[in-house]
Amino acid sequence: MSNSDQPFGAKRRASQNDTSRNTLDTKHARLEPEMRTPIARLGIHPLSKYRQACPQFKEPREIISFSYDETRQMRMDNHQLKYYYPPRIDPMPSLFAGFEQQICRDSTKNEHIDGLLNALAFVRTKNEAAEPNDTRADFVMYRGMLTRIFVTPFSLRDAWSMNIARVGATIYVEDNVTDEMIADRSGSSEQHRRLMYSGYKFETLCMVDEPPETLSREQLDEQLAKQAREVVNTHSEYCTVFRTQLGPHSIISGAEVDCIDRAKPHEFPNRSYRELKTSRCLDSEKARNSFERFKLLKFWAQSFIAGIPVVTVGFRDDEGRLKEVQDIRTQDMPRMVRGKPRMWEANVCMNFANQVLQFIKDNVTDGGLDAQYRIEYSPEEAQVQIYSLGKRPSFLTAEYIKSLSK
Repeated sequence: MSNSDQPFGAKRRASQNDTSRNTLDTKHARLEPEMRTPIARLGIHPLSKYRQACPQFKEPREIISFSYDETRQMRMDNHQLKYYYPPRIDPMPSLFAGFEQQICRDSTKNEHIDGLLNALAFVRTKNEAAEPNDTRADFVMYRGMLTRIFVTPFSLRDAWSMNIARVGATIYVEDNVTDEMIADRSGSSEQHRRLMYSGYKFETLCMVDEPPETLSREQLDEQLAKQAREVVNTHSEYCTVFRTQLGPHSIISGAEVDCIDRAKPHEFPNRSYRELKTSRCLDSEKARNSFERFKLLKFWAQSFIAGIPVVTVGFRDDEGRLKEVQDIRTQDMPRMVRGKPRMWEANVCMNFANQVLQFIKDNVTDGGLDAQYRIEYSPEEAQVQIYSLGKRPSFLTAEYIKSLSK
């Protein structure tokens, strides 16, 4: 359940980098009428034009990791890294247990891409980059934004909107958080909030504080009991910042990581990371088809982009009881849907994303720190459109801007 993958929270500015930029800017949430003419358009159809060999994709390589603690303070360490241990399902635990006691972060606060930028600034300031160009790329964005682009060809009804700034050779992308998005979250039904909570609760049941291989049976039992009692706190988060490349486009991204399988290795820790997801039990052909068509697509895109090899899915019934746990390898997901009617295709997602990134490069120019653009996908027009917003307060942090000279 990510900040870095969701609109708020790191799973989410600075010339005028004051406290007001951390609250929703309703004045800038929508385009003014005179800015509603796109400067460029990219049609989605026909999807057949993307059915070609996949563009090159480099395995993600971690640059740095960081944590948000229980009070949402950023720490440049692995404080919140948790370790996977299979949850006990006999007796079946309730994923709704503790719903009333949960501690939720403030959904009205827009964290922009602050965590990602400040992590990069830290690397530059401390000269901790493994290579000189580690902290520079064509694009800087959270994984959630890249995931939205990836899945668009098979999520044609899902509109999205992002803000863009180009400074030098680097293009920065953040979610365009609107007052409607805030209202939707604040006004969601209790049932919807319970379903959201169930994902966090599943995570707590699957994680311990130390590598399981270092614990005795008694210590492990003690930690599992502690996790079952633990109050869900959505302030806490562990994030990876990594570098990858899609086609000719170098990308620095950040993503929340749910847990790791063993003590964190120095090289390619992503190979040991694990995603944790929940879903309603697949008790009918219709339910299985929907799971494979929609949820599996997003599971694949999120995990593939970050180089995470395994997704563990907890299947619950309508009363929230955890009935089954299944591991699905990321590389197997495209094969699971191949040849089935109305299903997604990984090569189409990758080629489409490659073209969108090129589309952005071709149409977004360097206008300085306060020049911004917006890119939107419109289901009604089946187009990706870019608008010029003119001069706006920068969404880059002061710490990051200062580090650009290093």
